[in-house]
Amino acid sequence: MPHTGRTNVVASLGMLLALALFSGLATAQTGEVAALPTEDPPVERLHPMLAPVIQQGPFAPSWASLVTHPLPSWFRDAKVGLSAHWGPYCVPGWTPRKDTPYGVAYAEWYWQWMMSNEAVKEYHARTYGDAPYDAFIDGTPNLEKESVEGFFAKDFDADAWMDLFTRAGVQYFFITVKHHDGFCLFDSDFTHRDAVEMGPKRDLYGELVAAARERGIRVGLYYSFYEWFNPAYAATPDPNEYAGFQPLTDRDLDGNDSEYVDDFMVPQIKELIDRYHPDSLCFDGEWEHGYPFWRARQIVAYYYNQAAERGQEVVVNDRFGQKKEGTSDTRGVYGDFYHVEYHADIDRAKPWAMWRGFGNSYGYNRNEHPDNILSPAETIRMVVDVVSDNGNIEFNLGPKADGTLAEFEVERLEAMGQWLGVNGESIYGTRKSPFGAQTFGRTTYDAGNHRLYVHVYEWPENGELLVSGAAVQPSSARLLARPESPVVCEAIDGGGLRIRVEGPAPDEAVSVIAIEYEGEIEPIR
Repeated sequence: MPHTGRTNVVASLGMLLALALFSGLATAQTGEVAALPTEDPPVERLHPMLAPVIQQGPFAPSWASLVTHPLPSWFRDAKVGLSAHWGPYCVPGWTPRKDTPYGVAYAEWYWQWMMSNEAVKEYHARTYGDAPYDAFIDGTPNLEKESVEGFFAKDFDADAWMDLFTRAGVQYFFITVKHHDGFCLFDSDFTHRDAVEMGPKRDLYGELVAAARERGIRVGLYYSFYEWFNPAYAATPDPNEYAGFQPLTDRDLDGNDSEYVDDFMVPQIKELIDRYHPDSLCFDGEWEHGYPFWRARQIVAYYYNQAAERGQEVVVNDRFGQKKEGTSDTRGVYGDFYHVEYHADIDRAKPWAMWRGFGNSYGYNRNEHPDNILSPAETIRMVVDVVSDNGNIEFNLGPKADGTLAEFEVERLEAMGQWLGVNGESIYGTRKSPFGAQTFGRTTYDAGNHRLYVHVYEWPENGELLVSGAAVQPSSARLLARPESPVVCEAIDGGGLRIRVEGPAPDEAVSVIAIEYEGEIEPIR
């Protein structure tokens, strides 16, 4: 289909409007001036399945327009998210420990490791013989246990998951609707490789969406752009070794019916957006190409515009393509927030999210080293560390093949929920405090309510805490976990606070002191 005149006009107007706003643009949520794009190539021909919604605006498929999308306040205030990696890889649920010479820990990469990692090759041969990866979908014998194992999800209960997440204090959730192995947790019209036609024979994602929304939990999805062995993407795999392959048809009406992106990926992402109306999109698997190849700007414009028509506030991460084909990286550049895994080597002045497992794997790993699993106290401190540094915490779960969660994951979620039940006001809706990190712990604050929160990791033996880095006039103070206990808080000449507390720490992980103050907090320069 040729590029229509209306498409050109609408896209151009959107770009001009966005560029006109750039010089003074500041989002209401952050007060930060938006950065100019590193580059913004001409908009490629609009995909006909996306064009009508893109053309209606308000966002055009250009970085100049897309970076004007405001980050929803619900995301900035939520602070505590959760994700899950779930698919056929959880059947073997095994990868070498991170303390081995192989240096890997992501069990969801099992199919890839079967071909490139000697430890996984040995484990697979010993446990499953010569079974191909796709045998895990509908079941294959475990030679050691003399039983058949498959991705059956027989004990999966979406309501039970969401009840647990509610107790844990989780505000939003997303899951791998399609990881790099191409297996879909939803009913897709563009492949037979999904959980409705194979394996569980259920729309797993649909059940989770319904259960989450019944409980007021925002729900999104993870989608991998690329696939390792989809015959439509990779040149070498045999379609017979990729279960559920559905030959492509010419979805973008350009006369070519074999384009992975235009005839499969884009239609499938549109299908997910239209059917489930996700509150967030987490993209991944983008690193083999730049963003024009993936049609990333068109996809995001479609998502923003479709959500705007419904009055839905949505959020997208920053993974649209890496430095390829003359384009720059998008991680840490575009998107509504910066998404990092385990390590935050980014500009923390901008919204970001720490995404990690309680251990060193995202997918279920029965071989996880106990020393690599965060303790309950470390879990709570991780929440405080990230939130006090302007981020959201997003712990990840690796459900088992039967749909249940590992015991250590449940324990940490319950512990996090118990702590948030008492101290949640110091996390939800707060921001990075002008006082910053302290030697004994961290700080957050709620500027609107004139309330400073001092998170104490190391309880003082002498009962005194000195908080430095800013000047403020306190009016009252209390321990959230022990409000009847006396707390004395006074300003120090030249800036800072002196806090006196009595008795032992009310919480062995993190004790929180809430301080009401007058006026404003003034950083010391």
